[in-house]
Amino acid sequence: MRKHKGILLVSVFLVVFIIINSILNFMLIPSCLTRVILHELVASNDYKCVVLGTSHGEYGIDADIVSSETGRKTMNLCIGGEYLQDSYYLLKKVFQTNHPDTIVFDMDYDYLFNIPRSAISGSSIYNLYPFSLDKLFYFKDKALGMEYRAALFPWMDYRENFSNAKNIIKTKLSSDYINFNPDTVNMVDNNEYEGHGHIYRERTNRTEKVDLVKFDEAGIDQASVEYFRKIVKLCNANNTKIIMITTPVSVEQINASSDEFNKAFTYLSKLASDNHIPYYNFNLVKDSVFSRKLQDYNIGHLYGDAAASYSTVLGKFLNDVEDGQVTVSDYFYDSITDLKNK
Repeated sequence: MRKHKGILLVSVFLVVFIIINSILNFMLIPSCLTRVILHELVASNDYKCVVLGTSHGEYGIDADIVSSETGRKTMNLCIGGEYLQDSYYLLKKVFQTNHPDTIVFDMDYDYLFNIPRSAISGSSIYNLYPFSLDKLFYFKDKALGMEYRAALFPWMDYRENFSNAKNIIKTKLSSDYINFNPDTVNMVDNNEYEGHGHIYRERTNRTEKVDLVKFDEAGIDQASVEYFRKIVKLCNANNTKIIMITTPVSVEQINASSDEFNKAFTYLSKLASDNHIPYYNFNLVKDSVFSRKLQDYNIGHLYGDAAASYSTVLGKFLNDVEDGQVTVSDYFYDSITDLKNK
């Protein structure tokens, strides 16, 4: 009798705990663009090209322009804070809902280092991932490896929102939120969500700075490399072509750290070769194909008009790849040295 009573008390405690935790998540975590993007993915079953990657691609790749150039409906699943583990589980969701013939993996080598353990920087995609058997594996692989508060109490990173809880609740109870309207997301003033995963950033008067970068192969997270292999294997299992690209940073940024970019290029080229997929580094794109300068970037991300130009080039390039007619030398310099000496 006492044993059954103990089990009942524990069960009641867990239920109350889950309810309170869920209420706090609902009250404090504001509407998020990732939720809208995931809905756009699962609400359609006719995407033929899907791009995975990070915020560089989120701002830099306009999926609608790529679609118009290739004639294949494209979805941009590049999301800020998307590490390779997240990309793998997003790809699993892609294949559950769509049958793409091409996956484009936009590799930002920074995401091979310093894998986060906090909630905001590391688990925003996991938190919004639809509940399923895959999410249980996602929880095991990601959440259990994080700091426990990040895994169990995502609302704790939003504690400062208690004063705004009333507005957050009002938004989440609105028909716009229920219908995944991106207008419910509080975005930075010069950012506008254009759909299919692309954020358009209006130009500002901000002066972009050149940051020195460092590439240390010894510091690469090997678990992330393993997830890259799993991504390739998942594409192969679904008879889907995968290519790897890198969305370009400014020429000034590359010139400031050319040796480090060379190291990164060498490593990523080998990573792609070892996994038997092609890699196209758009940091080497010819100035005559896509001209970009430091003032075309805001905190390392392309402004919307520059992103439109890049997306046009990317779409044409993917079309050439699909047709088997791509001449790499028409698009890219042979090396960073050639880029510097252009």
